[in-house]
Amino acid sequence: MQHLKQANHRVLQNKLRQSLSAEHAAQIEKLIEPLIHDSPESDDTPSMIENFVQSNLHHPELISTTLKYLNSQLIILSGTERHARVEQFGQDEGLKDGLTTLFENSGRSPQRFTQQLAKAKVSPVFTAHPTHFNRPEASKALLDNLSMVDTPASHARLCDEVWANQGVREQKPSVQDEARLFANYVRNLHQSSHQIHQKLQAQVSLLPGKPKLENALIEAGNWVGGDRDGNPFINAKVLTEVVKTMSTAAFDYYQNRLNNHPANGKLAAFLRTNGRESDLQDCLGKLARTRAHLLGESALPIQGDLYQSASEFVDDLEHLARDSSTAHSKSPELPTDIQSELDLLRLDAQAIGFHGASTDIRQNSAMNEKTVGELLRKANVHTDYENLSEEDRQAILTSVLINDTPFEKSDLMFEKSSANSDFEREIDLISNYKTIQDTYGQKALPNCITANTETLSDMLEVMVLLKFAGLADSNTLKMNVIPLIETVNDLHNAPKILTGMLEHPWYNRILTNSANPQQVMVGYSDSNKLDGPLASSWAVYEGTAKMLDIAKAHGLDLMIFHGRGGTEARGSGDSYSQEIRSGNPAALMQGFRQTEQGEEVPAKFGTPEISTGNLGDMLASTLATMPEKPDPMLSKHGHLMDKLANQARAHYNALYKHPQLPTFFEHSTPIGFVGHSNAGSRPASRPSASGEGLKLEKLRAIPWVGSWYQAGMATPAFYGTGTALHDHGNVTELIKLYKEWPFFKSFIDRTAAALDKTDMTMAEQYAKLAPANSQAVFDAIRKEHALTDQMIRSIQGGLSENDNLSDASQSMSVKRPLLKAAQSMQASLMKAHRQAGPHVQERLINPIVLSMQAISSANRFG
Repeated sequence: MQHLKQANHRVLQNKLRQSLSAEHAAQIEKLIEPLIHDSPESDDTPSMIENFVQSNLHHPELISTTLKYLNSQLIILSGTERHARVEQFGQDEGLKDGLTTLFENSGRSPQRFTQQLAKAKVSPVFTAHPTHFNRPEASKALLDNLSMVDTPASHARLCDEVWANQGVREQKPSVQDEARLFANYVRNLHQSSHQIHQKLQAQVSLLPGKPKLENALIEAGNWVGGDRDGNPFINAKVLTEVVKTMSTAAFDYYQNRLNNHPANGKLAAFLRTNGRESDLQDCLGKLARTRAHLLGESALPIQGDLYQSASEFVDDLEHLARDSSTAHSKSPELPTDIQSELDLLRLDAQAIGFHGASTDIRQNSAMNEKTVGELLRKANVHTDYENLSEEDRQAILTSVLINDTPFEKSDLMFEKSSANSDFEREIDLISNYKTIQDTYGQKALPNCITANTETLSDMLEVMVLLKFAGLADSNTLKMNVIPLIETVNDLHNAPKILTGMLEHPWYNRILTNSANPQQVMVGYSDSNKLDGPLASSWAVYEGTAKMLDIAKAHGLDLMIFHGRGGTEARGSGDSYSQEIRSGNPAALMQGFRQTEQGEEVPAKFGTPEISTGNLGDMLASTLATMPEKPDPMLSKHGHLMDKLANQARAHYNALYKHPQLPTFFEHSTPIGFVGHSNAGSRPASRPSASGEGLKLEKLRAIPWVGSWYQAGMATPAFYGTGTALHDHGNVTELIKLYKEWPFFKSFIDRTAAALDKTDMTMAEQYAKLAPANSQAVFDAIRKEHALTDQMIRSIQGGLSENDNLSDASQSMSVKRPLLKAAQSMQASLMKAHRQAGPHVQERLINPIVLSMQAISSANRFG
């Protein structure tokens, strides 16, 4: 990494000299030269940078160019680090080991193995959460050139393109912009899935009894266009356009798969060689007509028949192949390689369909309650639903669900009213769900997620809305209803909510008849923001275990959907292996589903090669960890974890409720500039009254976490942990726990990784920007940081045993001088912005955003 940093410098130094006068280039080079070499960091660096900023307030382009240099370095170093980590994963061996482990855990029974394998489905779910500060063009420049840096010329091209494509986003992306960008990553996932299924197909056939891979194990999920929680830009039209965009990726995949390129398989060549060119073109023509019909690509009426499903398309190809084989060899048996390719295409059709990626709907329970209340008034069911007790709400909603009478928009009186625009937008969206499913298939829009689920009525409200949409009746429910349990209190209450759902007579019958698992989504963000990292992690782990027990007692399957972010504070590990293998094995019995947010999507799925490596890691780790048995450490150490979590939560809450915390946070972090990053279509905060100032309860978890990381503190990743571990008193017991329990080890290692990204000397520079009466907050943070660092080191016994974490720590040591320079520049710019007049303030916003890009390139954001 150090060698790469120096090589980057030689190229980027030339870019500086080409873009600036000799005098200005020399000024910047003097500043950055000490950051490149192995020499110890100079204590003068922060003061030199502050002097540089102060002397160039009227030349912000020099400050921006310096930050452009720092960000170019950090983009390339971080991208190379993650790319190397993916290459280290031995995909073939990992998948083989995972299959072998699952076979052994299935009692070496081919039948039981096949049943378990069918459940081992993994699904990364792409979300456009606003964490990707760099322009998409800069990420693309990195990804396009990352695997071709083995010569000086190719390395220079990488540096040139990363440099050329940087800058502040001029405007926020639209939801459609986000969908078009993410559809490219969905395309990579489609290619990766085919390759991994091909490897699995070959390896499964070698097991005793020669079982067969009959079910697709990888599916793409999507929240863009469906995540309505707090995003005012999503409406019925936008949702439809996003679904079309994902569908485009599906048709592109099939059409590319059957072109003449040898890399895409032998099926098309086989059909052409055996005289079926005309028939193949008929199939492709029918596919093209279906595409034009579904995507609206033709202004004229479509003439000719259409495919009703992707499976029907594959059926036609197989019939052609068998007819061709019979005509030439007098046998309907196909050559092995052709049959194998058809089997893979059938798996593709299962996973990709004509929808490309399954779009989830998410809305918060408060909006659902408001919508249902208005709906019940218009239907003359009840005039004051919102003020009913929970028991009475359940009774009203149940009566609507069990009533055979349709409950549709055409039966109700709707008058357009600007005072009720939220209701009208919700009704338009909900009314569109059935149209989308009827057009693109049920998998196009399979899930309805309720954020902030606190009661059973929160879930019954969704079912009533689906009945209104024509997707529920007395016998069926055509979307999965999924509670999103987010806070520690709600996670503690989750078993009660799930019990209520599974024992509700109407819903229990529907779920049992569907043979689908019940999904529950667990959130790592709000629980962390409100109660700290240790209490959050334990509440998710323990709550999940209790919900699994409840589902098992009811004879139903449960799938856990993980709502992780990209940083340690929001549950992210260093790899899928770390995240999955440290979880409760019983939680994997229905597969693994997890959100991938913002910056994490291109980092993990930005090229077919990176996508294949990460998907292979995700699936191999799931296969190896999913034996059907509970975690024995839960009963053994649950009481200890309760004690640690309660103590950590109390200490964290004391900080979160400190009267000066909002003031300190607002002044000592760049939270006020996050909105200028234009990182996503969704606002950073939930709506609040104008002129209220910063309200922590309105602030979303992503900017909360990200802003602390920017300022070198990463407070949400460790606060409360050190106190709880220290006050426990028995370090020997904690060391034993670290060695024996994957869950506890993962938490400690994640905390260590977060601490490695902190810098309390740098944080002090930020803290000085806050008023004197709020400095007690920083004193508490600094004290807890020192205590946490001491306890983590004691438990780990020095360096972590996790090789990947050790690699990450070494990488951070190379990036740290550059990171520290970016942070010093940001703190200096924030100070100058506060002291300057309006004209200078306006000119400093872009440099501050550029500093945020550089820091997030090193540390991630949220």
